[in-house]
Amino acid sequence: MAKLAFEHCADDYARYRPAYPPEVLAFVDQTAPRGAIADVGAGTGIFTRALAETGRTVIAIDPSPAMLAQIAPADHGTLIPRIVAPAEQLPLDDASVAGVTCAQSFHWFNPPVALAEFARVLPPEGFLLLVWNNRDANDPFVAEFEQLVTRFNPKYCCEYRQQDWAGKIAATGLFTPVETVRYRSLWTMPTSAFVGFTRSASYIRNVLSASDRAAFERALDEILARHTDNGRCTVPLNTVGWWCRRR
Repeated sequence: MAKLAFEHCADDYARYRPAYPPEVLAFVDQTAPRGAIADVGAGTGIFTRALAETGRTVIAIDPSPAMLAQIAPADHGTLIPRIVAPAEQLPLDDASVAGVTCAQSFHWFNPPVALAEFARVLPPEGFLLLVWNNRDANDPFVAEFEQLVTRFNPKYCCEYRQQDWAGKIAATGLFTPVETVRYRSLWTMPTSAFVGFTRSASYIRNVLSASDRAAFERALDEILARHTDNGRCTVPLNTVGWWCRRR
C-alpha cells in the first residue's frame, strides 16, 4: 500500500509538501551520534535533503521508485544514495548507521517489524526519530479544510495523530524511553500551491473520483477565498518528533 499510495503523484508531493522547521534539523545535528543516517520512508527527500544540508551523510530509503526519483543523485551538491526498499526489510548491514529517521512516514509501516529492523541496523546508542508535520486544527482555515475533507471522504482519519508511538517503541524493549520534541511554524504559500498539496494527499487523491476531486477543489476554492491575503494562505504547523536511542 505505501509503495502505491504516492507513486502517481510524486511530482505534486515534491512540489507542494511543507518543509520541516530548522529546529528539528538542529536537534538531530546536536543530538544524534556522528555517522550516516538512514532516512526511511524518505519519499521525495524533503527531510533527506534538509539532513544532508547539515553536513550529514544520509541514505534515502523508500519502497517507491517514483518518489525516490525526485531526489537528484547529487542534490544541492551532496551525494544522496537512494535505495528502493521497505522499512521492514532494510538492505543495510547490522549496526551500520548512526541514526534512523522517519519523516511523515512511520504510520505506513508495520511498527513491530520496522522497529526491530531499525534496532538491527543501529549500534548501541544509535538514534531513532519519528517526526510529523501536523496542521493545527484550532486554526479557522485548517478547521474548515478538515471538515471539507471529511465531507468528501467520511473515512478520513489522520490516525497517526492519535497513535501511542512511545508505547509501540517501548513494547519492543529495544530502545530507551521515548522523549518528544515539539515545534511550531507557519507554512505560507500561494493558494494554488495549497490546492496542489491536496493532490498529493492519499486521503483525497486515492479516494475521490475525478468528478469528486473537481467538486472538492471548487469547494476548497471557496474556503480559500475566505482565508486569503493577497492570494496567499498560511497554515500553522505543529511538528512533533518522537525520539530515543538503541539500547
